[in-house]
Amino acid sequence: MKWFMIIAEWLLFLYVLICLLSFNIIHLGNLLYVDMPHEEAMAVTTSFAQTSLFIIGIGVVCFLYMKYLWGSNAYKKSKAVIWGSLFACHALASGFYLFMRYGLIWNQHEAMELLLSTLISFILTIQAVMKYYVCKRTET
Repeated sequence: MKWFMIIAEWLLFLYVLICLLSFNIIHLGNLLYVDMPHEEAMAVTTSFAQTSLFIIGIGVVCFLYMKYLWGSNAYKKSKAVIWGSLFACHALASGFYLFMRYGLIWNQHEAMELLLSTLISFILTIQAVMKYYVCKRTET
């Protein structure tokens, strides 16, 4: 059962990593390649509601996962560092795309998706840092 849980949590990490990478690649592509009026931006999904629910759903799953980390303190600390680094990088990238495209975003849904993604990533980064220090404090 222990190996099943370890495999499941790393599959969750891989899934979240792929989702965040694709989200960032789409917005990077929109930032770099869409500079002419006749070019169309790549969309994350077809629906703003679907994208927002997906971002919030991933955020809730990751929040609950990090809240109830299991394993030894060293294993918890390493997971907190890995997850925190992932969400910190994503928060910085989303904030950068939002800042760079502030005057260029014609679609306000895209701006709201970037803002929501940035806020959720910052919250998850803060939770990972807090989890790291809780594990470090109980270690001593």
